[in-house]
Amino acid sequence: MKTIGKYQILGLLGRGGMGTVYKARHPELGHIVALKLLAPMDMVEAIVGMDELTRRFEAEARTMAGLNHENIATVWDLERDERGRSFFIMDYFCNNVGAVIGETYRVEAPSRVLRIDRAADIVRQTLEGLARLHAAGIVHRDMKPFNLLLTSSGGVRIIDFGLSKLRHEPLQLHGSEKVGSPYYAPPEQEEDAEAVGPTADLFSVGVMFQRMLTGRLPQLSCDPPSACNPDLDDDWDKFLSRAVAETPAERFQSAREMIEALDGLMDEWRARSANSCALPPELNDSAMGAEGGKGQPEFPRSEPIKTGPHAGPEALGLDELWRPRQYSRNEFKDRGDDTVLDQSSGLLWEQGASEYPLTRGEAQAYVQGLNAESYAGCSAWRLPTVEELKTLLTPVTQGSDFCVQPVFDTSRTRLWSCDRRTFIQSWSADTELGFISHHDDTCHNYARAVCSLGR
Repeated sequence: MKTIGKYQILGLLGRGGMGTVYKARHPELGHIVALKLLAPMDMVEAIVGMDELTRRFEAEARTMAGLNHENIATVWDLERDERGRSFFIMDYFCNNVGAVIGETYRVEAPSRVLRIDRAADIVRQTLEGLARLHAAGIVHRDMKPFNLLLTSSGGVRIIDFGLSKLRHEPLQLHGSEKVGSPYYAPPEQEEDAEAVGPTADLFSVGVMFQRMLTGRLPQLSCDPPSACNPDLDDDWDKFLSRAVAETPAERFQSAREMIEALDGLMDEWRARSANSCALPPELNDSAMGAEGGKGQPEFPRSEPIKTGPHAGPEALGLDELWRPRQYSRNEFKDRGDDTVLDQSSGLLWEQGASEYPLTRGEAQAYVQGLNAESYAGCSAWRLPTVEELKTLLTPVTQGSDFCVQPVFDTSRTRLWSCDRRTFIQSWSADTELGFISHHDDTCHNYARAVCSLGR
């Protein structure tokens, strides 16, 4: 097995112009970590020089290690390998905002829309992390969805400080170097990256927020944003317009100011949602529930499969954003014993799920435990197939859909499937955002078991 320093390399997570990030294991503890190695592309090394790249890389590690905040990734170790290349160790998380919204290398393509409360929570946590950065005199300068890691409990961790600007310590840029990512970097950063302040990071957060709420970048979005999302109104349009204003003076001037404005909007949104749900059924359309636009009842595949690493969304009956092309028509019945019966398919589901997120192996052991006790009178519990998980998926909740009382536990939304993608990866479902994805078996998702009662 390949090693870097004492760490065993399990796989490649990502590669950039300056470094490569690996999934690795601590040899004695067995703990899974992310290892970032200084391994610049030849062109980058030729332009910048290895000494300057090493200085930047180690400054990034020390910057992250010195910021003790729950929304900033922690660096645990900084070493050099046998070839003298620097590397540092961070916590490993399986998810990031870019993967959740479905952003790809085609940044301009539409992405998944998040529930307004979920998007606001991600943005608020991000702003809390930025408030800490800015208080330390640091401007990140490369805020984008893939630089926001997500913990198994929904926490946000800011990463990638390689382009950050420290107070009184200018980054030595070379003629062809650019700082930031297209669409997410503010206009002034393209003109003079050394002159930007905290409002540059806030612009990037505004771009991400609008993308999460509308599925489009502000530069390519409908105008105003409320035209793309029924949960938004004029106040939201004003907030988002200010967040991505062309000039720094027109934007929020601090992360704290932006948090306070966001909190006010969310208070109003919650009150409006509560008032809407208090109306008689004939005065709102929530009675339609999740049945509108559903397909015909069907009996989903129950036998596990392995798709291979090249299976695209079409192989699983999904659209380009990995959502069902047609949603199932269910007849869910709460049996009152913490299980739910889908009377249309004969599938009996756990109403909740495992108490904690589990690795794939732990999820299988959890199911075996249910069978050992004949939970709810069934001794044939198993992890569901992708086809069965698809029957639990619905479009992202918007408008009066919030009034519909959920049948299943909504606090445990990322669920393992029994279907495998490769020998070390399995398919999973996100029931909050309604899409299918895949994770390494060492990642942590919930297990919601299913039992076939007959068809």
